[in-house]
Amino acid sequence: MSLDDAMMSGASSSDFTLLEGLYQLAVTGHTDDWEFERLNNAVYERLLSSYASLEVNSRSASVSQSIAG
Repeated sequence: MSLDDAMMSGASSSDFTLLEGLYQLAVTGHTDDWEFERLNNAVYERLLSSYASLEVNSRSASVSQSIAG
């Protein structure tokens, strides 16, 4: 599976594949290319979704503690 194939199938592309592709493009100096932009956006979106779910979980735990306390 190529990097583009992994990008097109969001569910099957692993975080490692995305980060490795981003790293390789950065190391070779291709940070102005469209491919770098796509990978960067995909990694950023995954980070946002991961941290957003952590924030929701911590807020609900805080609310539960406030109600119990």
